[in-house]
Amino acid sequence: MKTNTWARFILTGILFLLLGAAQAPAQIQVGGDVMMRYYWENAWNTRDDRESLNSSRILSRLYVDTSVGEHAAFHADLVTISENPVYPARTISGAGNIIYGISQVYGEMMTPNLPLFDLARLRFGRQHYKLGQGLTLGDSYYQLDMYDSVRADLMVGNFTFGLMGAVTSTEVSSGGYYPKPGSDRIYVGKVEYELYDHTLLGYTVYEAPQGDFNDNVITGLGAKGRIVLRDLQYFGELATQNFNTLSGLPDKGGMAYMGGISYRWSMKGFRTIKVEVRGAGYEGDDAGTEKVEIFEPYYPSWYWGDRTAYVNGSIGGDYSHRGIRPEGSRVWYGRVYFSPTSLPKWRFQLQYATVSDWIDNDGFDAGNDEWGLKLFYEINSNVRLQGRYFRRMASGADEDLNASGIISRSEDEYEAQRIMVEMRVQF
Repeated sequence: MKTNTWARFILTGILFLLLGAAQAPAQIQVGGDVMMRYYWENAWNTRDDRESLNSSRILSRLYVDTSVGEHAAFHADLVTISENPVYPARTISGAGNIIYGISQVYGEMMTPNLPLFDLARLRFGRQHYKLGQGLTLGDSYYQLDMYDSVRADLMVGNFTFGLMGAVTSTEVSSGGYYPKPGSDRIYVGKVEYELYDHTLLGYTVYEAPQGDFNDNVITGLGAKGRIVLRDLQYFGELATQNFNTLSGLPDKGGMAYMGGISYRWSMKGFRTIKVEVRGAGYEGDDAGTEKVEIFEPYYPSWYWGDRTAYVNGSIGGDYSHRGIRPEGSRVWYGRVYFSPTSLPKWRFQLQYATVSDWIDNDGFDAGNDEWGLKLFYEINSNVRLQGRYFRRMASGADEDLNASGIISRSEDEYEAQRIMVEMRVQF
């Protein structure tokens, strides 16, 4: 279906649903935002004399929330993305293309005071489903291919039980008129428990791509909360993944972790100061064992740095997703941000991220370091400016890993810097 046809279809659907909601007592809220970003990037110590990059990106979101009576609601996110190429791993829409899409569109029904539960909530449609900090399942503000799913949340006391089943991809015939047999699916079960100032999390994710093998089960545990002081916050998560493999082939599976701690305070001369440290790791293969050690969920999503500490299952990142980094990776990230009392509309942030292989099989570390400076300026409660400077540093010297006699683009260790300016308007 062409882009303009999709746009007409989406807008017509939203108007149709709103018209239906208007037949019952309803409260409608409309909002959104638009961001315009400009990028300048150049690299040095390269093998191919790559040129400097100049690019732009427009991101916009329009959302509609409709409450129908006491027990029903409707939500929709209409997203527009326009992007010139920035970098192969970060290009979403290609040169000059504009994508229209629905990031979320779902209906919701709620029933309080059931015999066994205090509240039951059912959602059906396209929706995000984030677990913890996004180690296994995450969401993205401008992500179009999330989960077309049915989701149920059941609450009793301090417990919340969640179930979700989704079709994430379906092949169609060559003419595009009807689905072919088979589809990619995902099923999730989770439980959360509120314990004083802490939230405890347990979950199981079953990823079932088309075909008989490579389906897998992920099991995770996590916690978040505060330690003694109100603004001394922590989070932690640990997960394992086991794949279904053909008989006679080595076992395949691995583990991952994520954790962080932060503290925020105020003092003379500063409205707020915050220091934070985070770390994450995705296990990679150890060449010295028969088992294939790897942790590579399809839909993780977390964003700490510019590119070095950026993970998204659809766009790419520094982790062992679908064989991109078979040795896995460890990511360490730290930042400090502050807002001076004399500059109440400004916020300054300095951050550093480093990536290394989970295990180094070949003596070549594919990770890199980066440090960045961010500046935020709030014109008013609805308009904000942001500026970023990032510097990427090579982790080592070039190395001809495949013994071809030529350093390829993927083997080229180089340095780069990137400047970004953003204007954002919320309404």
